Amino acid sequence: MRSAVTLLFCLIMLGLSGCSSVGIFPPGPGGDATVDVTPREIRITGIITQATANRVLGELGRQTGDTVTLRLDSPGGDVSAALQIHDWLKGSNRVSIGRIVVTNVPDGAKCMSSCTLIFTAGDRRIAGPASRFRFHAPRYVGGVPLPGPLVTLIEDMTRRGIANNYASVAPELARYLAGPDIRALDSRRGLMITGADLAARRDGFITELER
Repeated sequence: MRSAVTLLFCLIMLGLSGCSSVGIFPPGPGGDATVDVTPREIRITGIITQATANRVLGELGRQTGDTVTLRLDSPGGDVSAALQIHDWLKGSNRVSIGRIVVTNVPDGAKCMSSCTLIFTAGDRRIAGPASRFRFHAPRYVGGVPLPGPLVTLIEDMTRRGIANNYASVAPELARYLAGPDIRALDSRRGLMITGADLAARRDGFITELER
Protein backbone atom coordinates (compact mmCIF):
# COMPACT_ATOMS: atom_id res chain seq x y z
CA MET A 1 0.00 0.00 0.00
CA ARG A 2 2.78 2.40 0.94
CA SER A 3 4.59 1.74 -2.34
CA ALA A 4 1.39 2.47 -4.28
CA VAL A 5 0.94 5.79 -2.47
CA THR A 6 4.57 6.68 -3.11
CA LEU A 7 4.19 5.88 -6.81
CA LEU A 8 1.04 8.01 -7.04
CA PHE A 9 2.82 10.91 -5.33
CA CYS A 10 5.76 10.67 -7.73
CA LEU A 11 3.41 10.62 -10.72
CA ILE A 12 1.58 13.69 -9.42
CA MET A 13 4.86 15.56 -8.94
CA LEU A 14 5.95 14.52 -12.42
CA GLY A 15 2.65 15.77 -13.77
CA LEU A 16 2.88 19.09 -11.95
CA SER A 17 6.21 19.77 -13.63
CA GLY A 18 4.37 19.47 -16.95
CA CYS A 19 1.29 21.39 -15.91
CA SER A 20 1.10 24.55 -17.90
CA SER A 21 -1.31 27.41 -17.65
CA VAL A 22 -0.44 28.80 -21.05
CA GLY A 23 -3.06 26.50 -22.56
CA ILE A 24 -1.15 26.04 -25.84
CA PHE A 25 1.90 23.84 -26.43
CA PRO A 26 5.10 23.40 -24.43
CA PRO A 27 7.79 25.77 -25.72
CA GLY A 28 10.41 24.29 -27.95
CA PRO A 29 14.12 25.13 -28.11
CA GLY A 30 14.62 28.87 -27.82
CA GLY A 31 11.14 29.31 -26.35
CA ASP A 32 12.25 30.19 -22.84
CA ALA A 33 11.61 33.62 -21.40
CA THR A 34 14.42 36.13 -21.53
CA VAL A 35 15.75 37.19 -18.14
CA ASP A 36 17.42 40.61 -18.02
CA VAL A 37 19.23 41.66 -14.88
CA THR A 38 20.26 45.03 -13.51
CA PRO A 39 21.16 45.96 -9.93
CA ARG A 40 18.06 45.33 -7.79
CA GLU A 41 15.89 44.39 -10.78
CA ILE A 42 15.10 41.23 -12.74
CA ARG A 43 12.97 41.43 -15.87
CA ILE A 44 11.17 38.30 -17.12
CA THR A 45 9.81 38.47 -20.68
CA GLY A 46 8.18 35.52 -22.45
CA ILE A 47 7.15 31.97 -21.62
CA ILE A 48 8.11 30.69 -18.16
CA THR A 49 9.94 27.35 -18.20
CA GLN A 50 12.17 25.43 -15.82
CA ALA A 51 15.15 27.10 -17.48
CA THR A 52 13.56 30.47 -16.62
CA ALA A 53 13.21 29.44 -12.97
CA ASN A 54 16.79 28.22 -12.83
CA ARG A 55 18.10 31.53 -14.18
CA VAL A 56 15.87 33.70 -11.98
CA LEU A 57 16.67 31.74 -8.81
CA GLY A 58 20.37 32.05 -9.54
CA GLU A 59 20.07 35.79 -10.07
CA LEU A 60 17.97 36.25 -6.93
CA GLY A 61 20.74 34.64 -4.94
CA ARG A 62 23.18 37.22 -6.28
CA GLN A 63 20.99 40.27 -5.73
CA THR A 64 22.07 42.65 -2.97
CA GLY A 65 20.27 45.42 -1.16
CA ASP A 66 17.06 45.53 0.81
CA THR A 67 14.71 45.60 -2.23
CA VAL A 68 14.45 43.51 -5.39
CA THR A 69 12.01 44.22 -8.23
CA LEU A 70 10.72 41.65 -10.70
CA ARG A 71 9.24 43.21 -13.83
CA LEU A 72 6.95 40.79 -15.59
CA ASP A 73 5.69 40.54 -19.15
CA SER A 74 4.67 36.93 -19.74
CA PRO A 75 1.84 34.84 -21.20
CA GLY A 76 2.51 32.25 -18.50
CA GLY A 77 4.05 28.80 -18.82
CA ASP A 78 5.12 26.04 -16.45
CA VAL A 79 3.23 26.20 -13.14
CA SER A 80 5.94 24.34 -11.25
CA ALA A 81 8.63 26.75 -12.48
CA ALA A 82 6.54 29.78 -11.52
CA LEU A 83 5.89 28.34 -8.06
CA GLN A 84 9.61 27.78 -7.51
CA ILE A 85 10.20 31.48 -8.07
CA HIS A 86 7.20 32.39 -5.91
CA ASP A 87 8.32 30.14 -3.05
CA TRP A 88 11.87 31.54 -3.07
CA LEU A 89 10.54 35.09 -2.92
CA LYS A 90 8.13 34.27 -0.10
CA GLY A 91 10.38 31.85 1.78
CA SER A 92 13.23 31.94 4.27
CA ASN A 93 15.79 32.92 1.61
CA ARG A 94 14.15 36.33 1.40
CA VAL A 95 12.97 36.69 4.98
CA SER A 96 16.36 35.93 6.47
CA ILE A 97 17.86 39.05 4.89
CA GLY A 98 14.81 41.27 5.33
CA ARG A 99 14.43 41.91 1.61
CA ILE A 100 11.36 43.69 0.24
CA VAL A 101 10.04 42.15 -2.97
CA VAL A 102 8.33 44.34 -5.58
CA THR A 103 6.51 42.66 -8.47
CA ASN A 104 5.57 44.95 -11.33
CA VAL A 105 3.60 44.51 -14.55
CA PRO A 106 4.27 47.72 -16.49
CA ASP A 107 1.66 49.55 -18.52
CA GLY A 108 0.96 47.62 -21.72
CA ALA A 109 2.62 44.43 -20.43
CA LYS A 110 0.84 41.17 -19.62
CA CYS A 111 0.93 38.75 -16.70
CA MET A 112 -1.17 35.75 -17.58
CA SER A 113 -1.67 32.27 -16.23
CA SER A 114 1.32 31.05 -14.21
CA CYS A 115 2.91 34.52 -14.32
CA THR A 116 0.26 35.61 -11.81
CA LEU A 117 1.75 33.17 -9.29
CA ILE A 118 5.03 35.08 -9.40
CA PHE A 119 3.17 38.38 -9.16
CA THR A 120 1.52 37.34 -5.88
CA ALA A 121 4.95 36.94 -4.25
CA GLY A 122 5.45 40.71 -4.10
CA ASP A 123 5.18 42.67 -0.88
CA ARG A 124 4.31 45.52 -3.21
CA ARG A 125 2.36 44.43 -6.28
CA ILE A 126 2.30 47.17 -8.88
CA ALA A 127 0.54 47.24 -12.26
CA GLY A 128 0.03 49.74 -15.04
CA PRO A 129 -3.56 50.71 -15.91
CA ALA A 130 -3.31 49.10 -19.36
CA SER A 131 -1.51 45.97 -18.16
CA ARG A 132 -3.38 42.72 -18.72
CA PHE A 133 -3.90 39.78 -16.36
CA ARG A 134 -5.43 36.43 -17.21
CA PHE A 135 -6.68 33.77 -14.82
CA HIS A 136 -7.68 30.37 -16.20
CA ALA A 137 -7.59 26.60 -15.75
CA PRO A 138 -4.25 24.78 -15.75
CA ARG A 139 -3.61 22.25 -18.48
CA TYR A 140 -1.30 19.25 -18.38
CA VAL A 141 1.11 19.39 -21.33
CA GLY A 142 3.88 17.18 -19.97
CA GLY A 143 6.02 15.06 -22.25
CA VAL A 144 5.00 11.87 -20.43
CA PRO A 145 1.63 10.43 -21.55
CA LEU A 146 -0.57 9.72 -18.53
CA PRO A 147 -3.98 8.04 -18.13
CA GLY A 148 -6.93 10.43 -18.34
CA PRO A 149 -7.98 10.03 -14.68
CA LEU A 150 -4.46 10.87 -13.50
CA VAL A 151 -4.31 13.92 -15.74
CA THR A 152 -7.64 15.05 -14.25
CA LEU A 153 -6.28 14.51 -10.74
CA ILE A 154 -3.11 16.50 -11.52
CA GLU A 155 -5.09 19.36 -13.03
CA ASP A 156 -7.53 19.41 -10.09
CA MET A 157 -4.71 19.52 -7.52
CA THR A 158 -2.92 22.22 -9.48
CA ARG A 159 -6.14 24.23 -9.69
CA ARG A 160 -6.55 24.06 -5.91
CA GLY A 161 -2.96 25.15 -5.37
CA ILE A 162 -3.41 28.13 -7.68
CA ALA A 163 -6.65 29.13 -5.94
CA ASN A 164 -4.93 28.92 -2.54
CA ASN A 165 -2.11 31.08 -3.87
CA TYR A 166 -4.56 33.81 -4.88
CA ALA A 167 -6.46 33.50 -1.60
CA SER A 168 -3.26 34.01 0.39
CA VAL A 169 -2.97 37.61 -0.86
CA ALA A 170 -6.51 38.49 -2.01
CA PRO A 171 -9.26 36.28 -0.58
CA GLU A 172 -12.00 38.39 -2.17
CA LEU A 173 -10.44 37.98 -5.61
CA ALA A 174 -10.16 34.21 -5.08
CA ARG A 175 -13.86 34.07 -4.21
CA TYR A 176 -14.72 36.22 -7.24
CA LEU A 177 -12.74 33.96 -9.60
CA ALA A 178 -14.50 30.90 -8.15
CA GLY A 179 -17.96 32.46 -8.33
CA PRO A 180 -20.68 30.72 -10.38
CA ASP A 181 -20.74 33.50 -12.98
CA ILE A 182 -16.95 33.46 -13.51
CA ARG A 183 -15.39 30.08 -12.61
CA ALA A 184 -12.14 31.29 -14.14
CA LEU A 185 -10.00 28.38 -12.95
CA ASP A 186 -12.45 25.87 -14.45
CA SER A 187 -12.23 27.35 -17.94
CA ARG A 188 -9.46 27.32 -20.55
CA ARG A 189 -10.63 30.77 -21.64
CA GLY A 190 -10.76 32.06 -18.09
CA LEU A 191 -10.92 35.75 -17.27
CA MET A 192 -8.90 38.57 -18.85
CA ILE A 193 -8.82 41.83 -16.89
CA THR A 194 -6.78 45.03 -16.99
CA GLY A 195 -4.61 46.32 -14.20
CA ALA A 196 -6.93 49.30 -13.81
CA ASP A 197 -9.99 47.08 -13.37
CA LEU A 198 -8.17 44.79 -10.94
CA ALA A 199 -7.02 47.75 -8.85
CA ALA A 200 -10.56 49.16 -8.85
CA ARG A 201 -11.73 46.02 -7.06
CA ARG A 202 -9.66 47.08 -4.02
CA ASP A 203 -9.22 43.48 -2.92
CA GLY A 204 -5.47 43.69 -2.41
CA PHE A 205 -4.28 41.67 -5.41
CA ILE A 206 -2.78 44.86 -6.80
CA THR A 207 -1.43 47.10 -4.06
CA GLU A 208 -0.46 50.04 -6.27
CA LEU A 209 -1.56 51.30 -9.68
CA GLU A 210 1.12 53.05 -11.72
CA ARG A 211 0.37 56.66 -12.60
